[in-house]
Amino acid sequence: MFERIFSISPSLLIGLALGSMVTLSGCARLHVEEGQAAFDELRYQDAIHHFGMAVQRMPSPDSYRKLASAHALINEPAEAASAYAFLIAQPEATDDDRIAYAEVLFKQQRYPEAERILNAVSQRDPGNEVAAALRQSALLAQDGSRDTAAFELEPFPTEGILSAFAPYRFGNTLYFTGALEKPGARDPYTDLSFTDLYQVPVSGGTPELVPGINGPYHDGIATLSPDGSKLYFTRSSHAPEKVGKLLLDDASVNNTTLFQARKGLEEWTTVIEIGLSDGSNMYAHPTYSPDGNMMYFASDMPGGYGGMDLYRLNRNGDTWSFPPINLGPNVNSAGDDVFPSMKGPDTLFFASDAQITLGGLDVLYSVRDANGGWGSPVHLDYPLNSQSDDFSIAFNEDGKSGFVSSDRYGYDRILRFRIVDKPLLVRGEVVDSETGEPIPNAKVNLVDAEDGSALALTSNEEGAFELNLPHGRSYRAEATMETYFAENITIETPSDILVRDLSLTIVLTPASELTDEEYASAIRPGDSFELPEIRWDYDSYRLREEAKPALSLVADFLRNRPGIEVELRSHCDARGSDRYNQKLSERRAESAARFLVDLGVPSNQVVPVGVGEEELRNECGNGIPCSEAKHQENRRTEFLVIRTPDREN
Repeated sequence: MFERIFSISPSLLIGLALGSMVTLSGCARLHVEEGQAAFDELRYQDAIHHFGMAVQRMPSPDSYRKLASAHALINEPAEAASAYAFLIAQPEATDDDRIAYAEVLFKQQRYPEAERILNAVSQRDPGNEVAAALRQSALLAQDGSRDTAAFELEPFPTEGILSAFAPYRFGNTLYFTGALEKPGARDPYTDLSFTDLYQVPVSGGTPELVPGINGPYHDGIATLSPDGSKLYFTRSSHAPEKVGKLLLDDASVNNTTLFQARKGLEEWTTVIEIGLSDGSNMYAHPTYSPDGNMMYFASDMPGGYGGMDLYRLNRNGDTWSFPPINLGPNVNSAGDDVFPSMKGPDTLFFASDAQITLGGLDVLYSVRDANGGWGSPVHLDYPLNSQSDDFSIAFNEDGKSGFVSSDRYGYDRILRFRIVDKPLLVRGEVVDSETGEPIPNAKVNLVDAEDGSALALTSNEEGAFELNLPHGRSYRAEATMETYFAENITIETPSDILVRDLSLTIVLTPASELTDEEYASAIRPGDSFELPEIRWDYDSYRLREEAKPALSLVADFLRNRPGIEVELRSHCDARGSDRYNQKLSERRAESAARFLVDLGVPSNQVVPVGVGEEELRNECGNGIPCSEAKHQENRRTEFLVIRTPDREN
């Protein structure tokens, strides 16, 4: 046998090799054609088989691209990553391929590798918004300081339904979208049944089809009007003549639009399309605003910022005002922004794959400002978000728990979640108003406006301080520092426990401004200022030592500006009789005025005024029990300008 092999002529060997190559090439082309047809018809398992055979026989960048994409689309990130690794090693690979590779690396929590790939893309193309956003996400995912215990989750059972997602709560009923593993017509994308809209008690039970809604193809992702009389949902958009035929392509099966149904006695009736469908774009994921005046949804209609964008329709009587309004670039990204839901009137939740993400779709929220615009999105921590697709959140009435969808288990599942209530982390900074530089060792005193409890802090060498405060409380804060005016502010901590931290900047004005001619010339009668050190001990009119340096600055100011006259308005807390406190406040004012006169200030420039307890800063009036910290807020001296060189009162 061996002699027969080696006795074959070289020309015959070449011919055999060429014939083999032709055979391999023909097989590869056939698999590419079959794979492309399967890919177009959403039969991704078949596409994987054919493109896998094609790359074995005749590797090509496009075959690896389709193979990787098919694996990614059916949530097989490890296999997709392997195919992308071969692809990006080829000179024909594009930055879109590299970004797609980074996205499947996210799903494997291989964030450092993804970061390196995205860094390279951003260096070549600084304007690539998707690469920039994913790069920030990779950095965020590696941030060990993130709160990974912010949520508790558990699966919500949907008996008999393999894929369940898009929960929406109305009263004690949970509506959701589901698909089954059963014979008959199937969605070629998932190989499950087409989706239907289901309902189940929030407490759990056997899901039931929502009566009157479900058709032959996709139905689901619903919202109810606030009064419960109308249901809006997402449905595959087919021309009437095509209904009943199995259409195996993305445009016909998965193109969707929004439908409306009315509440009947036993089922939903009068199912009509609301007027958005144009036959070529997707309209999906409706949600009502709490007042019923707006409806939000997702669409890939022209004019957006990327793939799917979020839009709103305004109610006009019994109809909607067209065209839809895009929610703008703060919410919408270069990728897909989908599955909106509302928590209260001004907080919009949604999912995005090109904002901040730990992998695939992640849940974020944006808060509407006073002008009606949407703020920068805030990403929810792990484990509510994961390296898998996490989307479509619905809150219970308490605002601290609810339901969310995730494919972290292979198929879409509904999870119950509860927000773990933790104190708010306040990160503060004290800075100089003139230089913007931090002020180290500044004192910050907080008083709880409700119970009067007090807390004293000191800024560090960088002018910073941190403290934990409960949600939904009001505090009066005073920042003081030698040679600076005191600054009094109110801190309102947010009631939403999803807000985990708050940044605060306190700006102090240096008392040296008293020597500034421009500052002095701007002073008008009625202007007031309060130096931080002018405080009084209980039942005392003796100047504290820490008050004297600040009063010395006031003395210099007044000596150099004889045309300015000030009142020294001194106050008491409410303890003691009104008459006694009036006398005590007068003595305090006279004590401060005497100190200034002893430093050379003409007596006609300072007018001591005792206010008694008539101008309390808080609610601590007669007979009301208050903390010492609250009483201290009232024992103060203020300076009020009553005459200037060019004006008189």
